[in-house]
Amino acid sequence: MKKDDTPKDTASASCPDQNKYKREPTKLESVLAYLTAKGNISPSDALKHCNCWRLSAVIHTLKKAGIKIETHQEAHEGGFHARYYLTQQTQAERHLEALRKRTRGGKYAA
Repeated sequence: MKKDDTPKDTASASCPDQNKYKREPTKLESVLAYLTAKGNISPSDALKHCNCWRLSAVIHTLKKAGIKIETHQEAHEGGFHARYYLTQQTQAERHLEALRKRTRGGKYAA
């Protein structure tokens, strides 16, 4: 069979019905939603509530997207950890809504 003879929707025909599966939010969406709700987040909060092991990488991505987040170091027994504070609530809410729209109705929507 030549490559041109393969139907374009062969892979989609073999996939199960995607409508019965719930799309899980991305780490970026989870962390940003937590930040907009609570105002701040620490690595332990991210692990517990967002299932995110690499919070600093997610925060870096959010900062590159233009969201204003401040970093404060907090001391604890044995060292320090960062706590991230959201400084512009409305900007973060707009970005979160844009992320949700893109994943719901866009190319990667379930």
